[in-house]
Amino acid sequence: MSIRILCDSTCDYTTQQAEELGISLVPLRVVWGAEEYYDGVTMQPEEFFDKLAASELLPTTSQPSPEAFLPHFRAAKEAGDEVICILLSAALSGTCQSALIARDMVEYDGIHIIDSRQASLGAQLLIGHALKMREEGRSAEEIVSVLEEERERVRIYLIVDTLLYLQKGGRLSAAGMTVGSALNLKPVLEVSGGGVHVAGIARSQKGAWEKILRLLEKSGGMDPMSGYNLGFTGKRACLDAFEAFMEERLGTACGRVVSVGSVIGVHVGPGANAVAVVLQKR
Repeated sequence: MSIRILCDSTCDYTTQQAEELGISLVPLRVVWGAEEYYDGVTMQPEEFFDKLAASELLPTTSQPSPEAFLPHFRAAKEAGDEVICILLSAALSGTCQSALIARDMVEYDGIHIIDSRQASLGAQLLIGHALKMREEGRSAEEIVSVLEEERERVRIYLIVDTLLYLQKGGRLSAAGMTVGSALNLKPVLEVSGGGVHVAGIARSQKGAWEKILRLLEKSGGMDPMSGYNLGFTGKRACLDAFEAFMEERLGTACGRVVSVGSVIGVHVGPGANAVAVVLQKR
């Protein structure tokens, strides 16, 4: 019996990266008027942000159907393997619900479904730890138990060029939009516990970076064993200054640089910088 790790495309591993790591991906969909794309399959991040910048129409996103999970679950059942699904926050998508329905259809107890309460570079921290524990020979039950504790300590701190996409997509309240947009201030968003909220306000880009470090310190600091990931939307160059700042101040290079894909990009827009960390245990 082996352990299969299944994720959805919002973890933002490329198809090649997923193959190299030994994980499988179920894609979400991006609907653009009459056109439909599969995240990371028929729509790559840079192509998406170029199209977003040129379009007056804001696309929508759609979760995978239960049927999208069935081939993976049935293959595992036939092989007698266990499956650990690490999926996009249930507060942001119905992806977990689709996987739960598919598990009931297959009627197999060897399928474990984890609501990561995260997305993208935050989910990658959990997936990376799951892969490490699988290599160490840990059981599926042990891996699930560790990840369900660790997900509560994962944070993404995010600086966006505009809150418009989050507000239009319903991922941020009108009140949060008003606060964040006042006086052209730079809002710092936090992804934690499955949701997105404004965690702080700064008067400049550099001030927003400093605010992230203060928020991180206030929350207990970064677990040095887990390190951190960085993410960007659109062009890689928009991350360069932020990457240099974080490396200097945190004293180590990031674990991974993640090009955030189309499903999360719909809500964030281009030009965003993000850092994902696992907080130290209190």
